[in-house]
Amino acid sequence: MEKHDGKLTYQALQSVNYLDMIFSETLRKYPVYPFLDRTCTKTYRVPGTDIVLDKGVFAFTSILGIQRDPQYFPEPERFDPERFSDANRGNIPSCCFMSFGEGPHKCLGLRLGYLQGKLGIAHIILNYRVHPCASTPKKMEFNLHSFLITPRDGVPLKFTRVTN
Repeated sequence: MEKHDGKLTYQALQSVNYLDMIFSETLRKYPVYPFLDRTCTKTYRVPGTDIVLDKGVFAFTSILGIQRDPQYFPEPERFDPERFSDANRGNIPSCCFMSFGEGPHKCLGLRLGYLQGKLGIAHIILNYRVHPCASTPKKMEFNLHSFLITPRDGVPLKFTRVTN
């Protein structure tokens, strides 16, 4: 904040690389949407298999499954923002981090989503200290009745206002 005259500007948010890494790793572990769905526009044989997807068939890709596959993300259950550092981002195979989709149908709001998410986190960490409390789960369990990936019992946390 000192570099930006105490103002939380677009440039200030863009300069906080570690926040971007944390946001990306959070979306890797907990993508909002658990799968991508597409309609086959032509008959397609999956290379190296006998599997044929006929034109008009709905195809689903598990974002959660790919982003938690140890083949692509070693120790997938461990929260590791360093996976998304400039030095390591190139080690992630293309189409393995798809929290906003992939290809020509990738979410148009990707940049806005990142900006809004980082802005929200920045406001919280500038104004509060956040701590787990007695009822904060050690391991996240999902609500199996939700269309989106949401925590089963919420995420109780303790917020203490920062005084300047």
